[in-house]
Amino acid sequence: MRTREIERIKRKLEKLKEEILAGMGHFEENMLHKNRKDNTGDVSSFTTHPADMGAETAEYEKAYLLASKGDRLLRLINQALERIEKGEFGDCIECGCQIPIERLRAIPYSPYCVDCKEKLENGDYVS
Repeated sequence: MRTREIERIKRKLEKLKEEILAGMGHFEENMLHKNRKDNTGDVSSFTTHPADMGAETAEYEKAYLLASKGDRLLRLINQALERIEKGEFGDCIECGCQIPIERLRAIPYSPYCVDCKEKLENGDYVS
């Protein structure tokens, strides 16, 4: 793979990383460190209506799932950046074949070629 293409992908990965970190910071600031009273502007931090409690719980769960996905994506990005630094970027970590540039442009943090990813998703083997 050409050095220029790797540099382009590296910049894309770094930008994605910044965006995820900013989003996770927003989540932490707005969801984790505030109580119900702060989040809703209510006078009391207690609610008596079950629907209010359910809606609030659903919002926390949704925010947590988004943060979990961000954390998982951040791990993949960091691993891809490590592979770039080691000169191993672009090779499938399962079979060692070169990952097509089109795939890396679309999913720059992908550690697998299409065939190996399909096998993993189908449960054919585990790395």
